[in-house]
Amino acid sequence: MDKLNTKHLIFIIWGTSIVAMKTYPNIFIVNGGRDSWISVIIASIILFIYFIFLISVCKKTKCYNMDEIYHKALGKTMGNIFLILFIITLIVSLIESSSVEANALHVNMLSDTPAWFFLLFIVIPAIYITKKGTRAIIIVTIIAISLIMMAGINLAILTAKYKKLKYLLPVMGNGITTSFILSVIKALGCYGSIAISIPFLSRVINKSKIIKHCVIALLIVIQMEIFASIGLLSTFEVSRVVNIVYPKLIQTQLVSYFDFLEVGEFFVMLQMVGGWFIKYVLALNAILILLKNLSFFNKYMIYIITLFVFIISYFISAKVLLLYKFLNLYVYFSVLSFILIPTIIFSIFYFKTKINSKTFNLK
Repeated sequence: MDKLNTKHLIFIIWGTSIVAMKTYPNIFIVNGGRDSWISVIIASIILFIYFIFLISVCKKTKCYNMDEIYHKALGKTMGNIFLILFIITLIVSLIESSSVEANALHVNMLSDTPAWFFLLFIVIPAIYITKKGTRAIIIVTIIAISLIMMAGINLAILTAKYKKLKYLLPVMGNGITTSFILSVIKALGCYGSIAISIPFLSRVINKSKIIKHCVIALLIVIQMEIFASIGLLSTFEVSRVVNIVYPKLIQTQLVSYFDFLEVGEFFVMLQMVGGWFIKYVLALNAILILLKNLSFFNKYMIYIITLFVFIISYFISAKVLLLYKFLNLYVYFSVLSFILIPTIIFSIFYFKTKINSKTFNLK
């Protein structure tokens, strides 16, 4: 069964948009400093407007098929070119997901185990789940996201006593600078993977409550990321945060109750492993949906994509410095291909549809 409902879409939105900002926030903190939480707020507002705009366009035009929107907006040839660009961005997102998860496990848990070994436990199960169909993907997503949410609530409680809000002061001490604007863009890039959920819109049935459920999903993501950013910056001074690889893990190492309860790292690793794996599976499925619509699909495509992702991730995940160089470029690419270009194309499609509708009514 390939059909989804709008409540399933909530979990897909969570699965694609939560994990990046929680895993490598120092990507934008290095530019925003102690005001990075404000960068997250601004990026969150932009994200909310962007995604609700896309959903509103789909609802007003009664068209939820991404390839149809691109073709009607740009024509068949240009539409295919930009759809292929979107697919390339999804493949890059696969590389991001597998590389970050493998490197995080290698650096923080099993340093004697090479990163490529962890890659095998990401790409192979992902193939299995994807080939089982949409129902299997949704079941795994719901279970994983539910566990991640519970882990996040537990972490918020366990780390509360270690936070000092004085580390956030002075607020906007340097005003709005170029570096702060870059921080907003990078934070938005961390959010950009929400676009992975766009290809799934065509499979949603009974779309009457789609905007309502998307608003709920987005508000939960936004509050989660804002509080996570404030929590991290109020735990460490900003000069410390920017020099930590995977700072959420270090933050949870502080947790100690009754001299024996030290499980903070367990909750973060659960979030990382589950979150990145779900994002990988959803991105892989989104690629296959688009390839089927473009008639490029064959039964070997999933294996070809997986092999390519594994080879690239093998090199990127091996070294932290190389991975972070990749992530610094990825966030900009994400803003361009996941947010800016779809917004422009959906706008063109909306205005073309509106003009054609007026012309038809005049006739």
